[in-house]
Amino acid sequence: MKKRAWFMVGLGVLLALVYAQLPRPQAETFLQNPNGQALLEVYQRIQQDYLEPLPKEKLDKLLEGAIGGMVQALEDPFTSYSPPQRATLRQEDLRGEFFGIGATLSPANPDGTGAKIEGVMKGLPAQRAGLRAGDVVLEVDGEDVTKLPLQEVVARIRGREGTKVTLKVRREGVPAPLVFELVRERVEIVSVSSARIGDVGYVALETFANFKVEDQLKKAIEELKAQGVKKLIFDLRDNGGGLLDQGCAVASAFLKEGPIVYTRTKNLTRVWCEATGRPLWDGPMVVLVNGNSASASEIVAGALQDYGRAKVIGEKTFGKGVGQTPYTLANGGELTLVTFEWLTPKRRAINKEGITPDIVVKDTRFPTPFSFQGAGAPPGAELTVSLNGKTVKVKADGEGKFSYAEPQQQRPLPEERGQAALDLENDAILKRALEELNR
Repeated sequence: MKKRAWFMVGLGVLLALVYAQLPRPQAETFLQNPNGQALLEVYQRIQQDYLEPLPKEKLDKLLEGAIGGMVQALEDPFTSYSPPQRATLRQEDLRGEFFGIGATLSPANPDGTGAKIEGVMKGLPAQRAGLRAGDVVLEVDGEDVTKLPLQEVVARIRGREGTKVTLKVRREGVPAPLVFELVRERVEIVSVSSARIGDVGYVALETFANFKVEDQLKKAIEELKAQGVKKLIFDLRDNGGGLLDQGCAVASAFLKEGPIVYTRTKNLTRVWCEATGRPLWDGPMVVLVNGNSASASEIVAGALQDYGRAKVIGEKTFGKGVGQTPYTLANGGELTLVTFEWLTPKRRAINKEGITPDIVVKDTRFPTPFSFQGAGAPPGAELTVSLNGKTVKVKADGEGKFSYAEPQQQRPLPEERGQAALDLENDAILKRALEELNR
């Protein structure tokens, strides 16, 4: 009876906490639900009766797991929970600057773990120290990071201005790991790149996910105007979106008047924002999109298409027509919750539908790599395989299985940050845009 009494006392404390955190009607609904009661009981049973003693860090992890499980059970791809460390990184990215080494990173492993350097920014610590694209990060400050999630590796590399960070990397063709000691400096996220093709200006926007997008776009357009451009290509390909307010500001840069986007919540549909009447560019233009253009990219493309301001060229867009509201939680984490749907000026709902371009063109910049796999060959046999006009030699493994994958071509990198690298020969959408503007 004593153990049962202690259990009931502990459960009573948890129930009191529920009442303290939730409005009374919600707390009563939670506690009347058998699953709500079971959640509290499971936590209490683990804390009290689990074979091994659990430190506070482990108990915290259990509770975070419950948060993550609750969000995951919504089965909504755009609702998520970010632990405190990741939430901090997101806030840095929103501000458009942080303190780090000036390198862009991608996962080193197929499961999203580890870190590999994709590129280094000119004039910043990574470039000055001699780090290169392709370097795989093995250790940060002496600790193995090869199996950590990418965001955690990023968090360890970033830090306070003027502090040191030591990276050990593996470089292809070099027999031993290389060690670099760097001092963190201010890094500004550059989201806009531009170029000029005769009298046609080209501006690419990579993301709407920081507060500096509007200012960077304004600077790029003013510089192109000073160079005498008469027409504009606005590239939103591979732009997954970001902040709704930045989407409004960018659309307003090309529109003279009218609503830009409507939002629909559970109870209300209303105009979210309208053009300011002070466009940055009022000359001829086209907008480029592809299957990775989503969210705020679709808001801009949809508004310009609805008003006939610009022809949209490329592939059908992704179709993310819902928006999220971020909520900072008591533990420092962040809940990003879908709370509204957005509609174009003509009140088109595009969630899961996308925006169909006025001129449909396949994105040819990154053709699907040639690859195949098979089985049933004699173990260790050398095979010559011809397919679609290509011939390659492969060797079967001990089980008679064989495979081949053509290396993925790297995207051309610009020499300067904010400078666009264009490939007119292999970019069918860009070529079609130039044809349209030069008619």
